[in-house]
Amino acid sequence: MPRQPQPGIVQFALDIPIDAKLRFESLHASFGFKNKAQTFAAILYHVSTQDKIDPAALGRIEAGVKETLRLLESFQ
Repeated sequence: MPRQPQPGIVQFALDIPIDAKLRFESLHASFGFKNKAQTFAAILYHVSTQDKIDPAALGRIEAGVKETLRLLESFQ
């Protein structure tokens, strides 16, 4: 049965090892998304946000370090 095109949707194919497919199937079952496209999108989102630090958090860390250094210098 040919795929019915939908607006804003593209087909995406990958050649992956069988163990990766089995892991994906397991994740799909455990996440409980309605379809595999939602599972794939969730995995991509999670991976893309890993190891990213909020720029505001960096500013707060820098301010904390500066305040700590100021306090340490005041004890001298």
